[in-house]
Formats: sequence, C-alpha cells, structure tokens
Amino acid sequence: MINFADISSWHFVTELDIIAVTTATAVDVSIIDASNNVLINGNYTPVGGAVHIYHLARLLMPLISGVTADFTITVGSTSKTVHVVQSSFEVSEGAATFLPSFFLSTVMSERDTSLERKELLTLLPIESTLPTVIAVCSYWDGEAIVTANKSVSGTVTAGTVCELDVSAAQFVDTTLGALVAYSITAGERTMRYRVTTLPTAERAMLLRNSFGAWEAIYFSGMTEDAPEYTRETAMVNGAMKLYNLEETAVFKSWTGPLRPSGVALARDLARSKDIYLLESGVATDAIVVTAVDVKHSTADNEIADFTFTWRRASLWSAKLKAVRLPRLFDETFDETYN
Repeated sequence: MINFADISSWHFVTELDIIAVTTATAVDVSIIDASNNVLINGNYTPVGGAVHIYHLARLLMPLISGVTADFTITVGSTSKTVHVVQSSFEVSEGAATFLPSFFLSTVMSERDTSLERKELLTLLPIESTLPTVIAVCSYWDGEAIVTANKSVSGTVTAGTVCELDVSAAQFVDTTLGALVAYSITAGERTMRYRVTTLPTAERAMLLRNSFGAWEAIYFSGMTEDAPEYTRETAMVNGAMKLYNLEETAVFKSWTGPLRPSGVALARDLARSKDIYLLESGVATDAIVVTAVDVKHSTADNEIADFTFTWRRASLWSAKLKAVRLPRLFDETFDETYN
C-alpha cells in the first residue's frame, strides 16, 4: 500500500496495488493512461479518515505492453504522472531504488553461457548521471588470466528502456586468449557470466520476463514430442464416419540441470505470457506454455531440473520443415561464367 502523497515519478506496478488517500471528506479520483483513456473515475467516501483504492495492479498490468507505461493519477485537484514499471511480483525495493542498481532481470547470481548462446540484458536508467556500459572480460592465455574492457553496443538514454546484446561471441579476442568469463557493468549494475562448454540445447526460447524485458533461455535436456488428436465420428448410412480430425503438436521440454541463475530464469518462463521459439538466435514461432513443473527444494543433494509443456500458438500447431540438399554454390554464383 502507498499513500497518494508519497507517489513519485517511478514505481513498480505492484507498489500501486493499493493507493490510500488521507481525507476527511469525499474525494474525486481518476486514473487515465497515456492515450487519455479513462480507467477509473469516481467519487470516493472516506472510512476512518482515508479512502483506499484496491487491486490497481490487476488493472494496470495488462496495459503495460513492455517494460513501462505512463499513467496520470488525479485526486481532487492534484495530478501526478507516474512511470509505472511492469512487475509480476512484489519487489523488496521500490522502483526508484531498484532501477539504478540492477538490470531488469530476476537473475541475481552468475550465469552460465557459451559462445553459441544469445544473451540479452535490459536496463532502465533513471539516475542523474547516465551510466557507461562496459564488458569486463577475462581471458586465459595458457599461463594466467588476462583482463580487458570491451565496449557494448547500444544507446543509453535517460528514462528509456535500453536492450543490450551481451552474447559471449562478440567478446572473443584470440590475441588475448580464450574467453572464460565476463561482467557487464552499467553504473552500479553488474551481471556476471561464466563462459563454458554447455550441452547442445534441444530448444531455446525468447521470453518477456517479470519486468517485461526480453531474455533467452536454453533447454539442454531432452524434448518429448507428444501430439494430441481430437477425433469426431458419427454413424452415416450405417457406417462409422470420421468427419473431423484435429492435431495439436504438443512438446514437453526439460531444462536440464540448473544453477541458481537458471532457476530464476526458468521461473520467469513459467510466469511469462509472451514467448517465442529461438532458432539460430532469431525469434520465430509464438508459443504457449500449457503446463509447468518448477518444483524444487533447498536440499544439498538436489539439482533443479524443470519441465515445460508447450505448443505453437498458431491454429496449425504441427509444422513441417522442408529440408533441401546443400548447394555447392549459393545464389551469388555467376552462372554465365565459363
């Protein structure tokens, strides 16, 4: 719960779930979005010297298409425009404190990655001094660890969501040695990556995480193909007739063993509504996760391994990929040459 008098410029949507207004008389309260659509407009009578407006997070969450959206809250003659940041859960800190210190990810520990994997990070700079994004990379030259700073592409603008491609492949520098680790820093924010050889990923997905930012997750466990068929029959002219047959291509994917960072990301996948298959680093088909098993414990001898059941969002969920023999020459070959 937050008092209207304490509302500032930046808040997580969950911070605004209950707004209290201290007043001894009835007061008009309205909330409009950036397109001037009226979401709430009413006259509220106080109880015990205050008005309480409940469950605003459920109202505002669907209206935040990405990371953040603006809303204007008016109580009586006082209006406040608030930058509301998406959050699928209650954060231990307010947005004004969290955003200058962390990237928009639930992962708070070192991640595992490899040269074949795509890694995305998102930040929302609201601090007075714009941060410089740097990759601090560690290389093994055969005798010792060599450290070097590398630039990270991406434009950082105050109050604007900035998505960074921090995939390991771009930091490879054979003149320094083999890339073994790197940290992405932006002001107070730091995200650490360990570069290692990981099992071939059976599947990869691109998801909007709990803050509405895009992240990639890779499944190193197996994938089970379990298609479902709906058959509708009827007796026609004394014979059984199959008059409708629908196929739903359903898959069950195992994440494989997860470290704490992988657990946090997989839990975000379980919460996400916007998910795409990631193939060769490119988002392709939209998918829907229909069931999850993300149960795990803190036992020392247990390693988390989650399962996700999913299908393509398209009505035609089954898909055939054409496979052609490799060509000796591509389309740039000059066939007139002899």
